[in-house]
Amino acid sequence: MPDADIARLTDRFMRQIQSRLNRAAPQFDRFHVGPGGGMMLMTLAEIAPARLHQLVEQMARDKSQITRQVKVLEGKGLITRAPDPDDARGWVLSLSPLGETFVAELEHAVADALSNVLAPLSPQDTETLRNLLARL
Repeated sequence: MPDADIARLTDRFMRQIQSRLNRAAPQFDRFHVGPGGGMMLMTLAEIAPARLHQLVEQMARDKSQITRQVKVLEGKGLITRAPDPDDARGWVLSLSPLGETFVAELEHAVADALSNVLAPLSPQDTETLRNLLARL
């Protein structure tokens, strides 16, 4: 049976992180990509080069949403598309050099938000959390 307490605690944890990121966004979101764009860029950094269907799977979003977001991020110079060598009908997506730099800034902003949320934890608790998250 699912653990409702873990669900509530996880939701609260995620909301705290999101709230801190939203407050800090004016300082780091210079391209105005928003939360969805940031998640897509960070996902692409992890799995690139990637086909569109891989982004759809990883982000658990509708293909039309992902397609629109890719076009926006490509228009901002953060994502590049290249012909798929295995499928002439498709494209392979990657971060542009500018996108790579921006992802590094996003990761720093997320790390700052997390450090604030995790401040009450001891270094040992933080290490335990890191190990648990790595297992997931």
